Amino acid sequence: MKPTVNFFSLEKNQDLYLSICSLIKELYKLGDQIIIFDTYSNLEKLDKLLWTFEQNSFLPHKIFEVDEKLDTPIILLSEKYLNNLLVFNEYDSIINNFDRPVTQTSENIKVYEFVEDFEDKKIISRKKYMIYKNNNFSLNHQKYNE
Repeated sequence: MKPTVNFFSLEKNQDLYLSICSLIKELYKLGDQIIIFDTYSNLEKLDKLLWTFEQNSFLPHKIFEVDEKLDTPIILLSEKYLNNLLVFNEYDSIINNFDRPVTQTSENIKVYEFVEDFEDKKIISRKKYMIYKNNNFSLNHQKYNE
């Protein structure tokens, strides 16, 4: 089985980080173990948002640091771990909000990429799409409906 990448297009009025939180919630309800890749400063923003974006729910998560236990179903990873993914082999979904693709993965992984409706973001997404295609990933693309 090939790894799969799901590209989700956002409209200009859709907030990227709220969309990421919604997808995390959806995947968590399905029982997925989830990794979110981003820069450290963006992860701090996402960490705060995951505590507040919905009043009645809690999504167990933490920002991963070296030597910590993998004891939560949702791990926020900075880009410095992009090439060390095999350590996280029990996780089955990756939301990649970093500007490089995630190609060092296991075969059964599902990667999620958001495409914002800005030309510079679309260019980055097109480059990532081609890299995934050249690395034999299955590719899907659709509009994201929260």
